[in-house]
Amino acid sequence: MKKVIVLMTSLLLLTGCVKVSFTGPKKEEKTSQSTSSKKEPLTFVRADQYKDQDNEVLEASEKFIKEHPTLGEPGKLFVFFPGFTFGDEENRFALFFIVNRTTTTIDRDGSFVLNLEYDGEPLFKDVTVDYEINESGVLKPNTVAAMPIKITKEQEEKMKSMNDSSKAKMSFKDFKFKDK
Repeated sequence: MKKVIVLMTSLLLLTGCVKVSFTGPKKEEKTSQSTSSKKEPLTFVRADQYKDQDNEVLEASEKFIKEHPTLGEPGKLFVFFPGFTFGDEENRFALFFIVNRTTTTIDRDGSFVLNLEYDGEPLFKDVTVDYEINESGVLKPNTVAAMPIKITKEQEEKMKSMNDSSKAKMSFKDFKFKDK
């Protein structure tokens, strides 16, 4: 069984969205956008195949979202990195969340391009990420799903060293639905 490694690097919280924003939940509460309109609390969703399974990664994700239910900006779909990595020597993953603060339900597979750099050094450069409903679930408005992204040991080490969000830059672009 894969051993889960949960990392919270000094509560390092990054977000990326089409209009890029890099704030964690506590800082975000102070922004003018979040104070101008009340946000609905987020609900964590699981794909149907994982609904009744014990899964340490998904349980940690659910707990994180319960503790930070107001992530994101109204009207935006964005990707968030809470600082979690997991896996074994052969299969390592960084856990990202995709958060839907739009009025659109994402009920089919899609893809997007992810870029992440820290202190000027790229960790992900133009990586195409597939969002699969059978793996992550249907995203209704004000919901969030887990998205594990395969990483190398070197990427994981760099991610562990990220402790200053002002040095991080993340972008998420070109979300496209796949044909049904």
